[in-house]
Amino acid sequence: MPREVVCACETGQPLRVHTSKGEVLVVRVLSFDESELVYIVLSSSRPERYAVCDSTGFVLPLSEIEKLRLLEEPRRSPSKRDARRLG
Repeated sequence: MPREVVCACETGQPLRVHTSKGEVLVVRVLSFDESELVYIVLSSSRPERYAVCDSTGFVLPLSEIEKLRLLEEPRRSPSKRDARRLG
């Protein structure tokens, strides 16, 4: 199992996935096993494929994954309200 998949599942960090069909996804991993990845889509190069929300997740065979990259959560910039509270 790729280290990135394990880390993404354990920490909840988003994962960028490049598939053999040319699609690029940013996903949140729900679960995985030796043959497939179960995920929710955060963004996709083909959003029309994910127009309907599926709370149980989508399945991608691991054999279709070409490249993986673990992503950092975007850092939230302080709001004006936070600045007033701090200053």
